[in-house]
Amino acid sequence: MLNQPPARRRFGPLLVAALVLVLVAAGFLVWSVVGLVSAGADVDRAGDKLAAANERLDDARHDDDLEFDTARDEALRAARTGVATMNTLDYREVDADLGEWEQVSTGALHDEIVDARTRSRQTIVDAKSVTKATVLSSAVKAVDARAGTATVLVAVRVNVSTGTTAPADKYLRFQSTLLRTEQGWKLDSIGQVAYSS
Repeated sequence: MLNQPPARRRFGPLLVAALVLVLVAAGFLVWSVVGLVSAGADVDRAGDKLAAANERLDDARHDDDLEFDTARDEALRAARTGVATMNTLDYREVDADLGEWEQVSTGALHDEIVDARTRSRQTIVDAKSVTKATVLSSAVKAVDARAGTATVLVAVRVNVSTGTTAPADKYLRFQSTLLRTEQGWKLDSIGQVAYSS
């Protein structure tokens, strides 16, 4: 008797369909897992980008705040110094004092001081004027750090004497506009406003 090879097993159509479905399901599962992992990585990257953008925005806000604070403080100091200087004169040192007026001013105010220097000098000497200003208070009304402009109010007590009058105190308040120059903040205009104690 001859040995016959064992009969080959045939898979029925249902078994083949089931195997195909299992393979398709496995492929879908792998595709889904890869998609989820990839999406998670995308979400993480997006979160990192958002955090970095927020950090840059916070830094920019901080820089703007710092620039504003610095500009405000510098303009306030310059206004206090400038207004006190513009209200301090001694006829015995008139040239030096008028030179200081020029140093704290810019623009039209500076030009006005330079143009009137000869006339002002003689008037001050003839009257034997002596004035000494003390800043009592000050406040920044407006500042634009980017444009380099500011408006500051300064209240002063000015002790005034002349060759014919005894020293007396005057209380004055000035509004000054300032411009930021290469040499720092300087008075661009100065005008007296009503004083309230």
